[in-house]
Amino acid sequence: MRRTMSIKISDLVVPMLAILAVLLVALAIFQPWWSVRTSPELQAMSNSSLSIDAGLFQTLNVARTDVNSTNTTAFTISNTTAYQGPIFQMITASRTDGNLTTAFTFSINNMTSYQQQTQQIADTTNQTLPLMAAGLVLTIVSMLLLLVVTRTKMALERYTYFVGILTTIILLIAPLELAFNVTSFSGSLAITDNTSPWKGEAVVTWGPSIGWYLALAAALIIIVCLLPVRTMYSDRKRGTQSLK
Repeated sequence: MRRTMSIKISDLVVPMLAILAVLLVALAIFQPWWSVRTSPELQAMSNSSLSIDAGLFQTLNVARTDVNSTNTTAFTISNTTAYQGPIFQMITASRTDGNLTTAFTFSINNMTSYQQQTQQIADTTNQTLPLMAAGLVLTIVSMLLLLVVTRTKMALERYTYFVGILTTIILLIAPLELAFNVTSFSGSLAITDNTSPWKGEAVVTWGPSIGWYLALAAALIIIVCLLPVRTMYSDRKRGTQSLK
């Protein structure tokens, strides 16, 4: 009964998950891996929002949206490391605390920690992109092997398991390398002026974006696909030994 249930799950679920993993890896390569956002409170105070999305191809997608009019100013920087101009206009917000009113103005382009993060990410993605390209190729190979093993029952479980483990390692290395090699991969900037009502509150936050998460999700899916393959290999091995 257990073996029948294992084969049924492998036949139906594993092929679909393997195809999904390929789609996720392909999508991850072209999606942002790191993003910058203004905090919700600052957006409310300034009636506008700012966002920056960094991808693996040394690009920055920049957008500023005016909340009241829903007008969006957006542009793409095609070479992150070579760009020297202002990223977008300065944003101004004011806040009153008792009798004290503070106007707060900043430009993302002038934030030293943001510039450091961007440079580190641009440098690291030079290694991340080839890893994801290799991960895509291996994911496709894993998908084909999983389809063969689950649909035809050919004795390729050992090779499928090996390729699947290698694929998982590559897909995990890519996002983890980006996170470990960038100082404060996720974080925020807060006002430190003791006289400001904004003191201690985050005005800008940054961290991993959809592409980064998709790579991790694809790796986890491959691991799930390998579980019934391992069971099939163990069953086949026990069956072979029982015939001796």
